[in-house]
Amino acid sequence: MAGTIVIGAGIIGATTALYLARAGESVTVIDSRPEPGLETSYANGGLLAANSCLPWSSPGTPGLLLKWLGREDVPLTLRPRAIPGLGLWGLRFLANCRKGKYRRTSAALTRLAQESLVQMDAVLEAGLVDAEIWRGGHLEIFRGPEAARRAEDTKRFLEGLGAEVDRLDPAACLALEPSLEPIRGGIGAGLLLKNDAWGDARLFAAASAAGAARLGVRFKYGCAAGRLEVDRGKVCAVHADGQRLAADRVVVCAGPYANRLLGAIGLRLPISPVKGYSMTLRKEDIGFLPRLPVLDEFERITATPLGDRLRVAGTVEFDGFNPALRPGRVANLRNAFKRLYPGVTLPREINAWCGLRPMSADGLPFIDAAGIDGLYLNTGHGAVGWTLACGSADLITRIVTGKAPRGASPFRLNRRYW
Repeated sequence: MAGTIVIGAGIIGATTALYLARAGESVTVIDSRPEPGLETSYANGGLLAANSCLPWSSPGTPGLLLKWLGREDVPLTLRPRAIPGLGLWGLRFLANCRKGKYRRTSAALTRLAQESLVQMDAVLEAGLVDAEIWRGGHLEIFRGPEAARRAEDTKRFLEGLGAEVDRLDPAACLALEPSLEPIRGGIGAGLLLKNDAWGDARLFAAASAAGAARLGVRFKYGCAAGRLEVDRGKVCAVHADGQRLAADRVVVCAGPYANRLLGAIGLRLPISPVKGYSMTLRKEDIGFLPRLPVLDEFERITATPLGDRLRVAGTVEFDGFNPALRPGRVANLRNAFKRLYPGVTLPREINAWCGLRPMSADGLPFIDAAGIDGLYLNTGHGAVGWTLACGSADLITRIVTGKAPRGASPFRLNRRYW
């Protein structure tokens, strides 16, 4: 029996392998890197934002892309040279920035995100994964003009999606998070998303891979998938680094690189790479850690405590498949963090990182059979793969094993974008 091959050992691939193995499937995972979680999962923001899982295709995004075109000193930038490569993806993305579509997409993501947190709790409690997850919610602060109005609008929107949100005045924000004292006068309002959590996505990916290995999953690292072999309408093998790996089923969890495999067999997903940046600071270097993740709505960055480290993430860049760590974008992240914590002295080594997020045109992942017998997709999660990982793994496992309910899914391959 050839079994199932999962392509990719990031947070999505590792959890997918774990769930498939738990369901009794024979699984092999292949990944070009030497260990799990070294691509998009490596140094993301750390948030498990189950109650604020929102797509980037918001009504205000097109205007910001034009306003900030090519600039370094802004949270979101579009490189002019990247525009031709966006093509149909770009048109679909713009179409999904309509108010009604944004709300529907947000609702679908939030439902899956909340289920995903439940699924994560279950695998932790069952001892399948040994990893630390912190609880206590996320604090989002609002600054600048009309901060109180923006906070109230956000609260109502999130509550409409089923989130539990506490509205906080500036004093309550400081009582909850004393590290914000230096910007006391600038905080207009805050929201506490009290049911959200946080953790290190790379460590969870590694722990999921270890748990999957205990269930019999085989991992082939340093093994780059080259092409899929399809015979008479059925996938039958993966060719990787000169090897032919026979397969009864293949689940593609290859993030932004999924189309490099799928295009050769006539399938192309509307997924574009979108670069995100982070820096990781040690508590001993900066002298403090916040008690819980702080989301700065004005600067569009997050500061998440991870044990004895602080993960600062933000700065979105449309730059194609360019993996370069651009100094201007790193400086933008540093400066935004200094405005959030003006008293901090940053060390020389800030462990800057960037990764390519697999962003679908409508902000929803593809979790579905691919229309070729034996081929399945679990990819396109954008910036929320960590939040959606366990829920997505559960859903694709139910699809592979024939236990998923029939009917329209917002994550299906043949959905509409307009």
